[in-house]
Amino acid sequence: MTSFDLMNTNMAEENESRKSDDYTLRVEAQEALKEISFAVSHVELSQVLPQGAEKVYLNVKIQEGDTYCVELSVQGFRIVGRKYDAIEETAQTKYYETIYALLDQVSPKYRNSFGDTLLKKLEHLQKQTAVDDPS
Repeated sequence: MTSFDLMNTNMAEENESRKSDDYTLRVEAQEALKEISFAVSHVELSQVLPQGAEKVYLNVKIQEGDTYCVELSVQGFRIVGRKYDAIEETAQTKYYETIYALLDQVSPKYRNSFGDTLLKKLEHLQKQTAVDDPS
């Protein structure tokens, strides 16, 4: 194998790795959208800001009416703006491991919705167990 062939092979492997990282962040962002949609007024992937291997941006409107631009990176989730599709230079630097932790900090109504949803699911599970095992 020539050094040219080796270089092309390495470049192809790097491109695949970048595609994989890009895909992983996008998948995580899309899962976050699905998982929090019940407890926020609106959530979407930004159609304006660049979505890539290192960062993905979400637009979130919480039940209290506040809007946020949220960045997802390998460091976690963080608020980068107070308007959709807006990155503010003075963005907070606190990263949250999950979108739930971030929402828990900024939205009391999210906490209530999360608790109510969890309670409903547990009640449903309890009823289902009672039907399956009537003894």
